[in-house]
Amino acid sequence: MIKDFWLKFGCFLTGYNYTILKNSSEASAKSVKKYTSAILIVSILWGFIGYMFSIRYIKTDFIGAISISLVMIFIVIQIERQIILTVGRKNTLAKIIRVAIAFVMAIIGSVIIDQTIFKEDIEKKKVSEIQEDVNSILPAKTEQLDVEIANLDTLILIKELERSDIINEVTARPFIKGSISEKRNIKLEVMDEQGIKRDTIVSRTDLTLKDITNPKAQMIPSIDKQITELRNQKSEKEKSRINIRQEIENELKEKTGFLDELDTLFSILFSSIIALIVWLCLFIFFFLIEFFVLVSKFFDDTNDYDKTIMHQMDIKIKMLEKLGEQY
Repeated sequence: MIKDFWLKFGCFLTGYNYTILKNSSEASAKSVKKYTSAILIVSILWGFIGYMFSIRYIKTDFIGAISISLVMIFIVIQIERQIILTVGRKNTLAKIIRVAIAFVMAIIGSVIIDQTIFKEDIEKKKVSEIQEDVNSILPAKTEQLDVEIANLDTLILIKELERSDIINEVTARPFIKGSISEKRNIKLEVMDEQGIKRDTIVSRTDLTLKDITNPKAQMIPSIDKQITELRNQKSEKEKSRINIRQEIENELKEKTGFLDELDTLFSILFSSIIALIVWLCLFIFFFLIEFFVLVSKFFDDTNDYDKTIMHQMDIKIKMLEKLGEQY
């Protein structure tokens, strides 16, 4: 039962016809099992690679990472099927393309796996690189903050002088002369040209002089508020200047880029023989795994399953040729 299930699962992965395979020899069944094992190894590796890549660099959640992992597995299975389902004349160009794909996939896979294996070493290397970046960025950032703080000091000084002048003026002249106008309507009796007396209304404006509070005193609270706001801004800038190194470091650490880590990884590989040997071993392993299905398919003897497929194709072609002759 388990053997039959494994054979059906192998046909599902490889694209073989289970009905034909069931009636074929044990050699054909073993070929399918061999292809199934190779596909499973490659699929598991690329599923893990896709999961790690999406979590670390694409910043997806668990569901997103699993989805990308499944997509990678699906792509790998379809690539392997291009070789496994080849029947009849062997296509040399297909071999070359598959070898090129295997080479590229081996490089990508080994690099991503190495980034996971050498994660701690990459982090250590990045710390020193981040410090170098901070040292190059810090002077410009500090200079910019110094200019902004100096501008705020100038504005505060101007406002304080303005406030001082107003206080001095208000102290010297707390009151100023002001006038209050009052409009009055006066009823007068006048005589017109005909000698008839008439009542008329005459408007008159009376001005009264009195001492009023110097209006500039009302400007002092507004200026005090402006000075307070400027001082708060200056305080924030000074705090930023104190913490600017840490802020730049945190900003650089938060941005984990694939190319940045790739550059760091290769600097580690070319500076350490041991790390380079580990990467080469992983690369060779990935390349051989990717190359295994191709070698198994094109260098093994043709089994009876393939011959059955070819025989069915020949019969179908002959039937079509006879039909063509009849019509």
